[in-house]
Amino acid sequence: MGQWTAAAVQQAADEWVWIPADAEQVETDDYQLIAYPQYFQEPTQVARSASERPVPELIDEVAARVRNWGRDTFYWWVRADTRPANTEAVLQSRGAVLTETVQVLAYDLTGGIPDLGLPGGLAAPAFAGLPLTTPPDLAISPATLAGLRADLVADEPSLRASYLVNAEVWREHRDRTAAAVAAELAEIQAELAAWSGFRIVVYADGEPAATGGCGLHGEVARLWGAGARAAFRGRGAYRVLLAARIALAREHGATLALVKGRVETSGPILRRAGFARYSEERLYRLAA
Repeated sequence: MGQWTAAAVQQAADEWVWIPADAEQVETDDYQLIAYPQYFQEPTQVARSASERPVPELIDEVAARVRNWGRDTFYWWVRADTRPANTEAVLQSRGAVLTETVQVLAYDLTGGIPDLGLPGGLAAPAFAGLPLTTPPDLAISPATLAGLRADLVADEPSLRASYLVNAEVWREHRDRTAAAVAAELAEIQAELAAWSGFRIVVYADGEPAATGGCGLHGEVARLWGAGARAAFRGRGAYRVLLAARIALAREHGATLALVKGRVETSGPILRRAGFARYSEERLYRLAA
């Protein structure tokens, strides 16, 4: 993969832990435990663990902290850097249930943008809403893209469009006050001003069809939260979303596109596009 070695890609993946402003966390030399807001699908997570201590001791300590937060369930990520080596086996012996498997996938952008496997030429209107100085070099059929448009999330209507997609894709149902929406929009606009991150909404015939974000960390584009509504799958909405984020990230200095893709959904699409697989991360659910 060009200038990006396997070790460098894996390090970039290991450094990727998202902590929103309204989360709590406990970070020790042994683990990082994050209490996300309760509306998250997995609200309490051990994001990383690397220790010389016995795993049962770590589990008991984490469970006690979780109970102190008033929560009765927590999740534990097993990654390439997880230590001790028997962490996964001990979690399973304690009744932990595997709930999700993601692949660490990456694409070196120094040589260009990946081909997403759709024949024909790029339909420029699909990216009409993006401030790209050069059209992305992707092969996407105009027929496939008919009626699709990718826009930056930069105002309240586009933000609410992303909410609509997320409510269906991620079952993210929560009431937001006007003040909460305004605060999130201000955060998004600040990221755009600094080009530290952005979000995209893909519309199909004017209806919100897909959405996803990108965080820019040095030369790494962390692609996150992508999903398409069921009614619009098969029309290329996810691929347009992927293409738009990669093209825009590359325009702003990214040389590596990094994704943690679900094995059963986005993973196969990304692999066909040329993303290389580096490792897997597995998420287990335990009772506290």
